[in-house]
Amino acid sequence: MAKIMKRSISYLLAGSILGALLFFDSCEKMLELPSGRLLPEEHAFADEFSARSSVMGVYALLQEVSQQLIILGELQGDLLTVTQNADNDLRQINDHTADALNKYADPSGFFKIIVNCNEILHKIQRARENDENLSELEFNTYIAELKLIRAWVYFKMVQIYGKAPYFEEPLSDYGQSLALESKLDSMQTEDFILDTILRQIVELDTFDLNLLAESPFFAIRFNKFTNWALQADIYLWRNNYAFAKRTYDRIPNILAKEGFAGTERLPYINAWDFQDVNWKDLFQFNYSSGPFETLTLFVIPFSKLYNQQHSLQRLFYSGEGGDYMVRPTDYILNAYQAQQVIRYEIQPQERGTPGDLNRGLGVTYDSIDGKPVVFKYSLFREPFDNDAGIMVYRTADFHLKTCEAYARLRLTDDAIAHLNDGNLYKSAWGTGTRTRANLTGVSVEDSRFVDPVEDLIVEERALELAYEGHRWFDLMRIARHREDPAYLAEKVAAKFTDEMKREQVKNRLMDMENWYLPLKLK
Repeated sequence: MAKIMKRSISYLLAGSILGALLFFDSCEKMLELPSGRLLPEEHAFADEFSARSSVMGVYALLQEVSQQLIILGELQGDLLTVTQNADNDLRQINDHTADALNKYADPSGFFKIIVNCNEILHKIQRARENDENLSELEFNTYIAELKLIRAWVYFKMVQIYGKAPYFEEPLSDYGQSLALESKLDSMQTEDFILDTILRQIVELDTFDLNLLAESPFFAIRFNKFTNWALQADIYLWRNNYAFAKRTYDRIPNILAKEGFAGTERLPYINAWDFQDVNWKDLFQFNYSSGPFETLTLFVIPFSKLYNQQHSLQRLFYSGEGGDYMVRPTDYILNAYQAQQVIRYEIQPQERGTPGDLNRGLGVTYDSIDGKPVVFKYSLFREPFDNDAGIMVYRTADFHLKTCEAYARLRLTDDAIAHLNDGNLYKSAWGTGTRTRANLTGVSVEDSRFVDPVEDLIVEERALELAYEGHRWFDLMRIARHREDPAYLAEKVAAKFTDEMKREQVKNRLMDMENWYLPLKLK
């Protein structure tokens, strides 16, 4: 099984390069109109191989935007800040003053994905007609994956820019026409985009995604679990808590029954033995391990071997191979150190610092020459590797979002139970997040009030998911729930030590329009 998975991952990485090259050879930038066809007509979807390569090429494009999403999701929030080594682009993102020329505000990576999804969706039928080796199951799976990827990209654009042009037509059919110009110039609202993509991905529930018998499941392709995760994220973003809870709950319920590939897998309810090594080992990206398959839903892989690297390790690390441009804030360091473990006897204590020993010092962050560094992307890696996988969806994320939905539905006691010890006999989520991390429970004075319970959940998300790209969007979501921009503004402003800068950032973020980056298309 492990050998099959290793071959499959290698194929994906190699195939991704091929697919990307096929689709971008004829246009320098996907926001520019191509001078010719995106794919030479004689090679376009001639057989099963070209169809698969094209789909894998879209997955390769996710590598470009994934590191951008980590920076936007963390540096705009309150867990990450700049050092004196930071460049101007990073400083603008940190200060919430980014202009349209900022490289982290550049939407072209997102549009490359959308354009390629549209092109393949309109042309892949040719491969089905030309090659009987492309089965109906494979064909339907490719269609569903592309629609899911496109929907996910549009959801991220809504969160980042607040609006975007929406189109499903292939660019090669437009040529240099005014119709395309009109599409790109016409900004669609958040509601229009979310209504559209939600309707599309709900329709994909009619068959199982990515459950091909010849391809054992591993978390590097979109599947039915990522579909439910995306649906639930949209529901939660739009304050539809009942639908969010119900949809998140589908993930562990099915995991507990059938596993990922229609075969029996280690269900999330039992996927923890409370040892320090387990949580940290997630970031070894051992795709063939049972716990990894259960605890992660979608990861964007990188490989130094295939020359597929990102810049995160370099940006975060201090020392050989690192530029140390950004660092953890005092808030998150203090939060880790303030935690209390349940049982010290099962924890290695060489680190000598109290607190969250599973997820804190030596794991999510470390101290190098007295400097705090983000360490999550350096775990199990050598200097200059720069190829840790980037987590997009993992079960702990949705366990905590389920807690949030419970709280918003005023089921606050259930929310706290899931946060702490869990509710083993009433839910497939099983053991609570804090018990899994070997931490003592948390509580509020009066569970009738939602906001204090939600505050506990948001802090736990910081401890569990720091530097995986969630924090800024978490703060946005909670501030939207509460209709209180001060919630976000005050948290982000608190990371600035300069009083004048702190007040400037707070005042800027009191206007919700300033939460979104400028979107420049041409």
